[in-house]
Amino acid sequence: MQPHLMLITLLCLLASNSFAIRLVNNSYVDVVIAINRDLKEDVSLIQTIKDLLTDASPVLYRATRKRAYFKEVTIVVPDTWNDRSDYLPASARETFSQAKVRINPPEIIGGIESNSAFVESTAVCGLPGLYMHITPKRMTDPRWRNASPPHKMFVHEWGHLRWGLFDEYYQGFYGPDFDGKPARCVEKIATTRSATGTWRFSTNGVSGSIMWKQYYDDVVEFCDDSNNAKVKHYRMANNAQNRFCDLRSSWEVMRGTEDFREGRNLPREISSVKPTIRVVHKKSAADAIVLVLDISNSMYQGKRLINLRQATKTYINEVKVGSFVGIVHFNDIATIKQNLTKVTDQKSRDKISEKLPSVSDLRDQTSIGGGLLKALEVLRHANTARKQLLVVSDGTETTNPTIMDEHVQQSIESAKVKIHTIAIGEAADDKLASLSDKTGGMSFFHDEVSHEPSGLQEAVGQLAESDSSDDDRQYQVSRQMMTINGKSSKTVTVDFDDGVGRNTLFNFFWSLKDFRPRQLRLFVKSPARKVYRYRGARGPIYCNKDYMMCELKVQGEVQPGQWKIKVGNRGKKSLSMTWEVLSHKPVNADNAITLETYISKSEVTYPQTVTITASLMKGNRPVIDAVVAAVVTRPSKQPVTIHLRDNGAGPDLLAYDGLYSATFTHFSGTGRYNVKVIASQDYTNNRYFTYSSEVMGTMMKGKRARLGVRLTLDDLPPEGPGINKPESGFLRELTPRFTRIQSPGMFAVNSYQSSKDVIPPSRIIDLRGRVVSENNAQVTWTAPGDDMDTGEASAYSIRVSTSFDDLVDSFDSQREILPENVVSSGFSISKPKMAGLTEKFNFSTPVKAKMLFVAVKTRDQSGQLSGLSNVIYLKFDDTAPEKCNCPVETSLEKAICEHEFVVVGTIGVITKDNMQLHPGAEYLKANIRFPPSLSLPVKMNINRKTTNGCLCPPVPEAGQRYVMSGNIRQGQLEVTNQSFLQLAPSDMATMRATVHSVAAGC
Repeated sequence: MQPHLMLITLLCLLASNSFAIRLVNNSYVDVVIAINRDLKEDVSLIQTIKDLLTDASPVLYRATRKRAYFKEVTIVVPDTWNDRSDYLPASARETFSQAKVRINPPEIIGGIESNSAFVESTAVCGLPGLYMHITPKRMTDPRWRNASPPHKMFVHEWGHLRWGLFDEYYQGFYGPDFDGKPARCVEKIATTRSATGTWRFSTNGVSGSIMWKQYYDDVVEFCDDSNNAKVKHYRMANNAQNRFCDLRSSWEVMRGTEDFREGRNLPREISSVKPTIRVVHKKSAADAIVLVLDISNSMYQGKRLINLRQATKTYINEVKVGSFVGIVHFNDIATIKQNLTKVTDQKSRDKISEKLPSVSDLRDQTSIGGGLLKALEVLRHANTARKQLLVVSDGTETTNPTIMDEHVQQSIESAKVKIHTIAIGEAADDKLASLSDKTGGMSFFHDEVSHEPSGLQEAVGQLAESDSSDDDRQYQVSRQMMTINGKSSKTVTVDFDDGVGRNTLFNFFWSLKDFRPRQLRLFVKSPARKVYRYRGARGPIYCNKDYMMCELKVQGEVQPGQWKIKVGNRGKKSLSMTWEVLSHKPVNADNAITLETYISKSEVTYPQTVTITASLMKGNRPVIDAVVAAVVTRPSKQPVTIHLRDNGAGPDLLAYDGLYSATFTHFSGTGRYNVKVIASQDYTNNRYFTYSSEVMGTMMKGKRARLGVRLTLDDLPPEGPGINKPESGFLRELTPRFTRIQSPGMFAVNSYQSSKDVIPPSRIIDLRGRVVSENNAQVTWTAPGDDMDTGEASAYSIRVSTSFDDLVDSFDSQREILPENVVSSGFSISKPKMAGLTEKFNFSTPVKAKMLFVAVKTRDQSGQLSGLSNVIYLKFDDTAPEKCNCPVETSLEKAICEHEFVVVGTIGVITKDNMQLHPGAEYLKANIRFPPSLSLPVKMNINRKTTNGCLCPPVPEAGQRYVMSGNIRQGQLEVTNQSFLQLAPSDMATMRATVHSVAAGC
C-alpha cells in the first residue's frame, strides 16, 4: 500500500449535500447567496438582493402550488468589503465556494459584457445544478429589469438549480406545425408572424411555463402533463426540456425530486412567505482547525498509521499561516493532545506535528462521537466563527457516545462547525460521509485494495481556503507512483504550462520502514536549468525519516516548461515511492487552465448509474479535444479508467462546450467508489486548442453552453482544426502541454448484484436527419453502448410514423426500417458501432407520406432497450420528380481535382428577403472532411432547395446562391473571397452546400 493512497476523494456538494439547501415544511432554509470578492464594494447591492428574494418568494410559492417558498436566506459579504456593525461574522459553512447562488462580475467574452443569469450544471435532468450565477447589472439595469423582472428570472433559474429542469424556449421550426409555426411550450399559446417574418407569441390569458418566457405577466406556473393542469405540457415542442428529459413536463420531473417525491411538502396555506435574511461578513479572522484522529487498535493494521501520519503532517505543513490547529485523539476515550496553537512558521508546524499519533498511543474500541465532543471543547476557546474539524477513522463505532447521539448532533449544530471526514477502509463507519454532508464539509476515502496513487493534497487547498478568490488556488499538476530497484535510479518529467508555477511544492513519500533518507539520491531540475538536490539538513530538499517523506518548496514564480525529477535508490531493497507536484497560479495569469470535476450522486442503488463530469476551461474559453479520463477505484477489484467525451451525445448534452462527461457502469460490488479525473494534452495528434475570445463573442454572443442560456446545437462551433486566419472568425489557440488532476468525490453503491446485465444502453439525444429525395432520407447519431455509453450495443430499432403521438406512445407497433430499406454501405442495424462513434446512413422510406417522424431505440446483448431517442421529422415534397436533372461541373481535368463534398445538415434559413446563416456556418466546416494531403483551390456554392425538391449545383439565376472561394491546404479550408447575392422575396427554404474543386491545371 502506498503512503498517500490514503485520502482521496473530495465529495462534491451536489444533490447529496443536505447542508447546501433544505426544504423543510415547505420552507427553503440554508439558502446562501455570496458576493464575489472581485466586485467593488456597493452596500446598495445588499438591499437589491434582499428585494430580489422577497419578491421571488411569493412567485415561487404560487408556481409550486403552495408547496415551497424562501424562508431563511444568508447573504455573504466578502472580506474585500469593509466590515459594518450590522454584519454578523460568517461561519466556516458560509463561504462563496459553498454558496448555491453567487453574485459575480459579468463575463467578458470577445470584448462583450455578458450579464446573463445561468446555472452551472452537470446537466442531468432531475438533479440539482452546481450554482446560480447572477451579475449586479442583471438585477439593477432598467433594460434588464424591464425586459425580464429579476424576481421571475430568479424563479426560472431556481428551476434549473434545484430540480434540474431545462429551458422550454423553442428551437427553430418543428414538424407538428404544418403551417410553419414555431413550436411553443404550451400548445394553446397563439402565434402570429410580423411583416418582417418574425414570430410573435400572445398568451391571451393562457399561462405558459416559467421555464419558457417567464417575463410574461400571464406566465406564473410550471408546465404539467396531468389532465387537469392549467399549464398543459406540450411534448411536441422542440425544446431542451423535451429533448433531455425524455418528453417529461417540468412538474413530472419535479415530482421525482428530493423536495416533492413520496408526498413530501404537500400544499399548505402560509400567511406570510417573506424570507428572513441575514447578512454575514467573511472577516479576515483565522481558521480554527482541530484534527480528530482515531487511535484504536485497528489503526495499527497494515500501513494505516504511517499513512495517517504522512497525510496529517502534510496538511499541517500546508495550512495557512495565522491559522490555529489543535489535535484530539480518540478510541473509547477522547483526549486533548494539543490545544489550539497558532501557525507562524515551520517551527510551530513541527511542534504541532509532535502530537500526531504514534504506536504507543494505540488502544481498543471506538467512539467517534466522543472525539467530536472533545474537539468541540477545544473550539470553545477559538476567537473566530470559522471553525472546522478534520476527523479520521477506520472503524465502526463500538461504544457511546456515537455520531448520531442527540447531544452530539445538537452540539455540532450549535457550534456551526464544518466537519471534513476521512474513512480508512471499507469497515469505516458509513455515517462519516453524512456528517460532512450535513455540515458543508468534504468527505474522503482511503482505499486499501487499489494501488492507484492518491492523497490528501487534492483537498488541502479547499480545506484551508474557502474563499472564491482564484488568486491562491493550488493545482495538482502531477501525481505518480514509481518503483526503483536497489542500486538504481529513475528519471521522470512534468510539464508546467503558464497557468501554474508559483509557490510550487514537490512531495515524495515512501513506506519501506527501514529505508533512510541517506539512501536516497534526489535531484530536481527546473526549465531554467536550476538544480535542487537533497543534501541532508542543508536543504533545499528536506526529508524526515519519521514521516517517511521529503519535500521541496520552490517559492516565487518559475517559467513554464519541463521539469526533470531523478530519484536514486542507494539501498539494496526495491523502493516504491509516490511523488506529487502542486503549484499555484501565477499572479498575472488570468487565463489559467482549470479543471472542475463533479459526480451526479453520492449514493446509488444498483443498477442506478453515476455520471462523471469535468469542466475544462482556459479563462472563459472551453478547452476542446482534450484527453480527459476518470480513474475509478472499486471494491475488491483494480481501478478502471473511463474516458469522458465532449461530443454532445450520451450524458454529454452539448458538444465543444468544455464539459466532458461519461456514465460509470463498471460496478464490482457494494461499497465505496473513488473517482479521480485527469485532463491532459493529446500529444499524439496535437489538436489541442481553445476557442479565441473573439470566436466565443461572435458565435455565442458572450454566452457559454450552460443551463439557462439559449443555445442550440446550431450555435455550436464546427468540428475539426480551425482556420488559422484572423478575419475568418475561427481563430483558435493551441494550448501548451499541461496536466490537471482533481477528485470529484466518492460515491457509494448499494444492493449490487452480479448475476445478470441490468444496465441498458443510453438514450440517443443527437438524432438528426435530412431528406435526400422523394422517398429517401439520411439520418445520423452517436452510437450508445451496451451499458449506457460503454461498449457496443447489439442492435437498433428504427421506426417511423406519420403521427408523433403514435411513435412515442406505441413505438413497437410503428413501421420499422429494415435492412432492405438501408441504401448506404458501412452501416448495419444489427451491428452498432463502438460507443461514441458516429452512425450515418441513407434509407428508403417504408411508407410514402408528406411527413414522417423518426425515432430510435437501442438494444443490448441482454435484450434491454434504451429510452426513446429524440424525435425528428422529415418533410418530403410530394411534387418532386422521379429524377433530378441538375447541371454538372465538367471543367475538371485531373483525377485529383475530382472531389465533391456535400455539407450535411442545415446551415441556415432563407427568409422572406434575406439569408440567415447559423453562427459560424458561413465557413462550412461543420461536416466537411478533407483528406489531410489535399491542397487545391476550391469554390463553394450554397443553394436554396429548388421548387422541384432537388439539391443542385449552382444555377445562374441571381438571388439563389452564396459563393465563397478559397483554398484547401493540407486538408484545411482557407476562405479568400465570398459574396452574397440578393434573394428573391418569395424564397424560403433550408440551404445546403456542395463544394467543387475548380483548380486550373490540376
